[in-house]
Amino acid sequence: MNYVGIDIGGTNIKAGLVDDSGAVRDARRLPTQVNDIDVLLKSLCTIVAEFQSHDSVEAVGIGIPGLRSTRTHLIETSPNIPCIHNLNLEALLSKQLKLPVISENDANAGAYGEWVAGAGRGLQYMAYLTIGTGLGCGLILSGALYRGASGYAGEIGHVNVEPGGLQCACGSTGCFETRVSAPGLIATARELGMNETSAEAIYDAAIRGNTAALAAFADTGRFLGIACADLINLLNLESIIVGGGVMASADLLLQSATAEVRRRAFEPAARICPIVQSQLRSDAGLIGAAMLARDRQ
Repeated sequence: MNYVGIDIGGTNIKAGLVDDSGAVRDARRLPTQVNDIDVLLKSLCTIVAEFQSHDSVEAVGIGIPGLRSTRTHLIETSPNIPCIHNLNLEALLSKQLKLPVISENDANAGAYGEWVAGAGRGLQYMAYLTIGTGLGCGLILSGALYRGASGYAGEIGHVNVEPGGLQCACGSTGCFETRVSAPGLIATARELGMNETSAEAIYDAAIRGNTAALAAFADTGRFLGIACADLINLLNLESIIVGGGVMASADLLLQSATAEVRRRAFEPAARICPIVQSQLRSDAGLIGAAMLARDRQ
């Protein structure tokens, strides 16, 4: 059987036709329309129709950035995609597609994907951090996806780390996301005198030995390490898996993050909790969404 997994990011939509084992058989990618729900829905329906043109589809899973209520299935807020605010996206799509549709927070979907088919297989306690337009976190606790009382658990990207710090898209200031994300990296680089407008450009400069770019990555990695240490001390995890678009620069981020964890986390807890890169890379969210549709989770 085949399932469509869709990972809606603040910049791009990634979609894949995924089989029962979690293998991606076909894939699509297109820009995200963040301000027009009709255009967004049309894009999603077109993607599914393209997959259906050459394969059967049993169900569709969608990962969305924001707070999705497990009680009402409404997306209560999505700072980076305002057009889906207060919508039941799965009901709208299911009606148009005439297929079962499951929606889930994108980081939860990524965590589920890594747990079912990636670096988290066999683990009972793990966290998945995804670094891209924002910073997301999904949790597997006691061998199950942990959503909290209403589905809003895991929002470490909006834990305050710098009181009075940078403005966050959520409306608060000083959130982890303002430092650990592509925009956060760019903001840090600008504070260090750089003019680059993309994380890729800062990475290229760092590879060439630019001291400001290297410092920007070191500082971003330091904040990532603080977040990881907090998770380790709070939850006593077996692993933290890091993925997302910024992880092309994992070599620069994880070294600094791991050093910060050693400084801040309890040593016995940190010792059993490696911080590793995602095995599924950019496909973690779409694979997880498809597997959630498979399991009707």
